[in-house]
Amino acid sequence: MQSRWLDLRFLIGILFTVYGIVLAIYGAVSDPRTPSLHWNIDLWWGLVSLVFGLLFLIVSIARRPNDET
Repeated sequence: MQSRWLDLRFLIGILFTVYGIVLAIYGAVSDPRTPSLHWNIDLWWGLVSLVFGLLFLIVSIARRPNDET
């Protein structure tokens, strides 16, 4: 378990997943009358960050190095 916290893919995955969740929620509850170029940028970038973070988490869990302790 300790080696998982040292894996940068896992940490980046957690960071982007949390950031994506917060940004997507903010974009979903913010005022829809103030879009940027008729797009809700916060919502879309939140979803992109969420997918990016989940991909990093999936890769870090699927390709876990063998523990030889």
